[in-house]
Amino acid sequence: MIRQDDLVQWLIDNGGEVIRYRTASELTNGYSVCALEEMGRDLLQSEVVQYWLSCLSGKTGFNDIHGRRDKCFENAMGKLTLFGLRKGMADFDLRCKTYLNLITGLDKEWSVIEVLSRTIVASLLAMGGYLTETKVRGWIEERLDTVYGFVKKGLYSIYVDKFEFKNIPAAFKNHPLINPDLYAHGKFALPWIYDIFAFSVLHNQTKEQGIRAKIASVISYILDTRYQQLHDGYGIVLTGKNRYNVMGWNVWLPGYKRMHTDSFSMGCFIQRLELMSRFPDVLSNQWFTNNLDHLGSFKTDNRGYIFPKQYIQERKNSYFVTGAHMGLGENRRNKLAYKVESTFWMLKIMNNVVGVSERA
Repeated sequence: MIRQDDLVQWLIDNGGEVIRYRTASELTNGYSVCALEEMGRDLLQSEVVQYWLSCLSGKTGFNDIHGRRDKCFENAMGKLTLFGLRKGMADFDLRCKTYLNLITGLDKEWSVIEVLSRTIVASLLAMGGYLTETKVRGWIEERLDTVYGFVKKGLYSIYVDKFEFKNIPAAFKNHPLINPDLYAHGKFALPWIYDIFAFSVLHNQTKEQGIRAKIASVISYILDTRYQQLHDGYGIVLTGKNRYNVMGWNVWLPGYKRMHTDSFSMGCFIQRLELMSRFPDVLSNQWFTNNLDHLGSFKTDNRGYIFPKQYIQERKNSYFVTGAHMGLGENRRNKLAYKVESTFWMLKIMNNVVGVSERA
């Protein structure tokens, strides 16, 4: 039987800059500060990290923040946090400064689109280590209060009849209309996937039981069958007089009932499982335990894991939050690449389980 310590060393020996740095900094305590700093320098100088740093353009228009292009903030920042970049790395800090300035309080009356944009920025900045910034933490705690204020009611009837609303585009005919009361003054009451990334960081970095209890309520709401049966992508929101948008980014859990074989379901499977493994109330949930067992079935005869390629996709100009950027910098033409990345993700999830259980 291969011990986890042996697998950690195997990753260090066989992985590229991203795998080595993340393994050494997250899966073991066996490396000195000096050794980690050297690995961090190698990481920052790597070609793949330099590419994604260049995608942080500093532009803050909505379509520069949100979209499928690599140069959209959400994908570039998401990818860089996935690579292990954090606050304190000089080039990273410099490129994030503009986005920090975008975050201002929810005390203003924003449109729901503006709230989404700033939530994306705050959430991914938190993932990058910037939760220590007062404005980032403040925005995330405001979002938590908004979402908690709704989910504590236990309501899953979120739609209203379209009959009273005029000029809804024909292209939206298959989408239900979200009750406007749920996004009054732009404060969207339902949880976005971006919120869950942010709440995972907040949960990990706070000892305040009140905050943890609110997060637990949000997670419980998401795990409920009634939530998972909501329309995919939530539905239509009213964004102005006779103006509408489709609002998505619900926290859909692939494999909740059964594993679908479409690209989206398979692509975000590992990402959602790893994300949700950061919350203690998830660990005993049947969705999580069944799918962790499923991942265990991909253990190789000798050592490590090899997941289906669709589970760790890497697709250019695609959304980070749909799991389209799960690659960890390995050369996919190398026969070990999928094994190295699969093994890292499995150990990361297992490490989360142990860490969360100890902190609970």
